[in-house]
Amino acid sequence: MDPLTQGLLGGVTGQLGFRQRIGRDATWMAAGAAMAPDLDIFIPRLLRLAGAPIDDMTLHHVHRGVTHSLLMVPVLAGAATVLWWLLRRRWHRRHPDARRPSPWLLYACCFAAVLTHPLLDWCTSYGTQLLAPLTNRRFAADCVPIVDIFYTPILILTLLACLLVRKLGRRREARSRRATLVVGWVGFLLSVGYLATGRIMHDRAVDLARGITPRKARIVRADAYPVLGTAFLWRAVVETDRAWLVARVRPLGRNANLRRTWTPKQSDEWIDKALALPRARDFAWFAMGRIRADHETVDGRHVVHLHDMRYGLRTEAAKSLWSLRVEFDAAGNVVDVHRTRRHRPRDFGKLAGRLWRDIWTP
Repeated sequence: MDPLTQGLLGGVTGQLGFRQRIGRDATWMAAGAAMAPDLDIFIPRLLRLAGAPIDDMTLHHVHRGVTHSLLMVPVLAGAATVLWWLLRRRWHRRHPDARRPSPWLLYACCFAAVLTHPLLDWCTSYGTQLLAPLTNRRFAADCVPIVDIFYTPILILTLLACLLVRKLGRRREARSRRATLVVGWVGFLLSVGYLATGRIMHDRAVDLARGITPRKARIVRADAYPVLGTAFLWRAVVETDRAWLVARVRPLGRNANLRRTWTPKQSDEWIDKALALPRARDFAWFAMGRIRADHETVDGRHVVHLHDMRYGLRTEAAKSLWSLRVEFDAAGNVVDVHRTRRHRPRDFGKLAGRLWRDIWTP
């Protein structure tokens, strides 16, 4: 998910018995440790400065890669612990009477915080390489969007509640510690419950999408992806033997007037050539195989678009938010291959506004 939410979840894990035994710095260190895996976004920039050849897919290979692997959690937690221990050692020189928790307790706090990062990213639809470097396979549970207007406030309210309890219980420290422990666990379990609810909503959205698919159509694959902002509105995608069905689904609503798009499937030699290209296989890896291809002729050239069906310009749109454009000349030679975006950075505000209205429109 977004770095802010990752840090907030780390801060909440710091309330699960660590803040009470270590001190106030446990919250901040847990939040920082939870955000540490996202430092991989700077790797492509460092490679570019070093003169290494990189392309637009480099970030997708690096981000949510090794630093997001479950196998790297102990390593990142260890690095965070060493940094924390050094900072605390300097602090103890100035405050010899301060609390001195064991290094193992510091490590346990960092380990729990770092572990939340790949697991929370796994809950989204973007895909995370949980077992890198053993395999580059991307895993996604499709439970929640990358930014969720309901999940993040749960974490914020939990931390604010812990802060308020401490302020009110200054005179009774032991009781305050117990109260914050209870509040921390309640908030953490509520956040886990929201993620579980998202998975239930996913399965419900898939069932609804299957239900509106024509009976004569043979379903090849049915998926559902939470719309940016909430786990209560979904983009359902059904691939059949002849067409693609994309629908806007509310798992908790009646869905009497589903907004949907029915797009015939295309298959020809140009699409086959495009899919065989290394860049196309790379893009299909990123999209986790959820690719829709279409072919058109422009000025005598053959243009193939490979759409990442997980994300659409509109919830029910067949055109994706981004795609890979492959262009051939009349002789079948590859002229150009590049990623395209259906929105420009300056139009992000309009896109966000449209998504916001879509969330609240029945």
